[in-house]
Amino acid sequence: MRTVYRTAGGSLALAAALLLFCIAPAGAEPRFSFATTPGKLPKDVVPRHYALRIVPAPTYDRFDGEAVIDIEVARPVPVIVVNAAELSFKSVKLRASGGGETSLAPSVDPRRETVTLTPATAPIAPGSYRLSIDYSGKIGKHPQGLYQIAYKERDRGRLVDKLMLATQMEPVQARRLFPGWDEPVFRASFDIVAVIDAPLTAVSNMPQSRVELRPDGRKEVSFARSVPMPTYLVALFVGEMDLLEDSVDGIRLGIHTVKGKRERARYAMEATKQIVRYFNGYFGEPYPLSKLDQIALPGGIGGAMENWGAIAYNEGRFLYDPGEDSLRQQQAAYGIIAHEIAHQWFGNLVTMAWWDNLWLNEGFASWMASKTTERFNPSWGMRLRDALWKETALAEDARRTTHPIQTPVENDTRAMDVFDSITYAKGAAVLRMLEGYLGEDVFRAGVRGYMRAHRFSSTTTADFWHHLSAASSQDIGKLVAGWTEQPGYPVVKVLQQCENGAAAVTLAQERFTLNDPGAVPLAWNVPVILADGAGARRTVLLEREPQKLGFERCGAMLANAGDTGYYRSQYDDRNFGRLVPALQGLPAPDRLRLLSDTFALAQAGRVDATRYLALVENLGAETDRTIWDQVTGALRFLRELIDSRGDQAVFDRYIARLLETPFARVGWDARPGEAADAALLRRSLIEALGRAGHGAVVREAQSRFAARAKKAIDPAIRPAVLNVTGRYADEATFEALLERMRSATDMSDKWEAQAALRQVRDPRLLQRLMELMLTDELPPSDAVFNLTHIGEDSGRVEIVWRFVLEHLPAILAKASARGRPHVLPDAASAFSDAARAEELIALTRTHLDATALYQAEKGADWIRLKAAVKAREARRAIDWAQARLGPAQIGSREIPPPLPVKERPSPRNGEKG
Repeated sequence: MRTVYRTAGGSLALAAALLLFCIAPAGAEPRFSFATTPGKLPKDVVPRHYALRIVPAPTYDRFDGEAVIDIEVARPVPVIVVNAAELSFKSVKLRASGGGETSLAPSVDPRRETVTLTPATAPIAPGSYRLSIDYSGKIGKHPQGLYQIAYKERDRGRLVDKLMLATQMEPVQARRLFPGWDEPVFRASFDIVAVIDAPLTAVSNMPQSRVELRPDGRKEVSFARSVPMPTYLVALFVGEMDLLEDSVDGIRLGIHTVKGKRERARYAMEATKQIVRYFNGYFGEPYPLSKLDQIALPGGIGGAMENWGAIAYNEGRFLYDPGEDSLRQQQAAYGIIAHEIAHQWFGNLVTMAWWDNLWLNEGFASWMASKTTERFNPSWGMRLRDALWKETALAEDARRTTHPIQTPVENDTRAMDVFDSITYAKGAAVLRMLEGYLGEDVFRAGVRGYMRAHRFSSTTTADFWHHLSAASSQDIGKLVAGWTEQPGYPVVKVLQQCENGAAAVTLAQERFTLNDPGAVPLAWNVPVILADGAGARRTVLLEREPQKLGFERCGAMLANAGDTGYYRSQYDDRNFGRLVPALQGLPAPDRLRLLSDTFALAQAGRVDATRYLALVENLGAETDRTIWDQVTGALRFLRELIDSRGDQAVFDRYIARLLETPFARVGWDARPGEAADAALLRRSLIEALGRAGHGAVVREAQSRFAARAKKAIDPAIRPAVLNVTGRYADEATFEALLERMRSATDMSDKWEAQAALRQVRDPRLLQRLMELMLTDELPPSDAVFNLTHIGEDSGRVEIVWRFVLEHLPAILAKASARGRPHVLPDAASAFSDAARAEELIALTRTHLDATALYQAEKGADWIRLKAAVKAREARRAIDWAQARLGPAQIGSREIPPPLPVKERPSPRNGEKG
C-alpha cells in the first residue's frame, strides 16, 4: 500500500499539465444518485441504525449474534432482502413504529450471499420499522468477517500459544458478522456490544461507553454510537493487549499491541500525530471522531485496513524500533500509516458509491500518503521509489487484461479484482497530474469543497470533477475523464533528424501493449517534455497526429524529461546511441525512466534486449538503490527465461560481473558518513549476487548466519542474508530456519524466516517444506501463500507445480474464498511456456467457478508474454553475456557448500539475530 506517481515541480511541470487534458471521450459517468447506484440489494428499504450484540464462544470458533436494525421502507414491498454469508438464523421479527410485530421467514441464497425475509401475509407498507434478528455465525481462520489470529508470546522464557479476534470487512465480508445492507452506498450508525472474557480488551470504531461484569465471569462491553458509515468500516478486536496513548488536536490517540510490544509503537504514534495534524489542515474538515485507535495485529491481514476510528495493521508493517529495525521498515511504516489515515477522509468521511469508483478511496489515499511522506521525510528520496512503483501499473496497464481506472464491477463478489496497481498507482498518477495542472492551492480548494459537500455521504468520480471545476473555473470532467475511463497508455516515438547541426524532431504516438496485437487503437493527449543534450527543454502537447518541432542543436534528445508523464518513450537508433553514453549524466528520474522504458520496449518486441543491456553496461558509478533495483529485477526476468543449465550459469556469471562493482562500493557493513539508503542498496545487491551464485557472497552470508548467536545480523541486510543462506541450505540450515520460524514472536521475524525457506533449492528439503505447508503449522492463508510462491522463489517451479496439482483439493480447502482464484495463477507464474498458460486456464475451469477466470486469464497472459519474450530474446541475452565474459568466467558454476550451522537456544523475548 505504497505510493505514487509524481510530477516535477515548477513552471515546466505546470506547462506540461496545462496541455494534458484537452480531449476526453464521450459518455463520462453522471454524478452520484442513490437510486441508480449499482448493487444487488433493492433501494426501497434502507437501514438507518444497527444495534449489534456479538457473543463469541469461549472456543473462538463461532459466535451468537443479535442485530436490531432500524429501517425505512419507501414503498410497499413483498420482501426485505439483506446480505448474509454463513449465518444461521434463529428468529426474524419486524416491528412497525406503531407497535405491530410480525415474524419473517428467511430464505438463504448462499451463491448470492443474500437472505430474503418474507412476511406471512400482506406486503410491507411504507414507513419506519425495527428489524430484529437472532442468529449465529462462524469464526474462521481467514481474514474475512470475524476471525481468529493465532500467535506466540514469550512468557518467562517459554513460548505460549495465544489467540485474539479481529474483523476484516472490506470489501464484502461484514455479512459474515451480521445480516445487513453490505454495500458501500448504504450508510447507517452503529451501536456495538461485545461479550468477552473479563481480562481481555475490546476495541471498536467508537470509545467504550459502558463495561458491565456478568455473573458468569465475562463482561459486556458497549461502545458509543458511531457516525453514519458503510458496513465495510465496522470493526471489532478482542484480545490481551497493551495500550500506548497520546492526543493531537483534541483527538485521543491509542495504539494497541499484543503484550510486550507497546514501546515499539512509539515511532508510529509520533508519525500519527504529525500526519493527523497535517491532514486536519489540508482537508479543511477536522477528523470527525473523538478518538483514533490503531491496532497492531500479530497476523491475519498482510497489510492494513482503514476501519473508521480503529485502523488495523499487520504489526510487521506497522511497528518500528530505531534500535532494532531497518530504514526500510521505518519507511514502510510511515507510508502505510499515512495511507490508512488518509482513508479516514478519502473513503470514510466521503465514500465511493460503488466499487467501480474504488480509486476514489485507494488512488486518493496512495497519492496523499506519497505527498505526506515526501513533505516530512525529503531525505528518503521517495519520488524515485514511487516512480519504480508506477512501473507495476505501467506493466499491468499494457496487457490484454488491463482495465480503466473506473471499471465496471457487475458483482460485489468481484470487487477484489480491482484492488490492483491500476486502481492504486495509476489512480495516484492521475491525481498528481491534476494537481500539477491546477496548482496546489486550486487543487486543495477543490478537495476541500468535495469533502465539505459530501461528508458522511457517497460520491462518484463526476462529483470530484464537479468540485475541481468549481475551484478552477474550468470543466475538469470534460478535460480529464479520458484518463480514468480509458484503459492503457501510449508510447511516444521520437525520431530526430540532424542537418547543419540543428535537429528536427518528429513525435508520434500509438497505444503501447505487451503481447496484445489485437488491442483497440487509442489516442491520448500526451504532454511531452523534450530535453536536448545542452539542457534546452520544450513542452508540447502530442495529440492524435504526429508533430514536428525544431531544436537549434542536434544531440541526445530525451522525452518525458523529469518523468512527469504516464507513457513510454521510444527513440530512433541514432538518438538512442547518443543517450547510452549520456546515461550517467542524466538526473536519477531520467536514468530510471530510460532504463524502464527500454526494458519494456524489449518485452514488447519493439527493440532487442541488448539495447537494454547496453544501457546497464553504461551505468558506471551508479549508487542509487532504486535504479539498481530496476536493473536486478530486469536481469532476473531475463534469467528466468533461460532453460539450459549451462546457459543459466553463463548468465548468472554475467549478472555477478555487473553487480560486483556497485557492491564493492557499499560492502557488507555500514561505513561512517554513508548515504541513508546505502544499507538498502547493500541488501538488494547481496540478494541478487547470492541468487546468481556469487561464491564469496554466498560464503559470507552463510558465515554470518552461522555466527548469529555471537553477533546479531545487521537488520538492514538480515533478510538478504537469510534468503541467500536458505537458497543453498543443507538439512541443518533448513532445520535452523524452521526453528527460527517456529520460535518467532514478531511478524517481521516470521516473514523473514518463511521467505528464506521459500528459497530452498534442495528437492528433498523442498518436499519437506511443501508437506509442512499442508499441516496446521501455519495459519491457512500463510500456508497457501508460501505453497504458491515457493516455485518462483526457489526456481523449482516444475517440482512445486506438480506438488500443487497433486494436492490441489487440500490447498483449495485451505485457501479462503477470495484467495482460491489466486492459487493456480500464483503457482504457475514462474513458467515461461505458452502451453502452461493453456493448462492454467483448463485447470481453473475444471476446479474453480467462473469468478476465478479473471485471475487465471491474468496469470495466463503473463506466462504468454514471457514465452514470447523468451522466443525472441533469450538467445540474444545469452550471447551478449558470453561475449562479455572471459573464457575463465564461462566455465561451469560451482556453488560453495553450506557451512555447518550450530544449534542455538531460542532467542529471548524481543531478541533478533
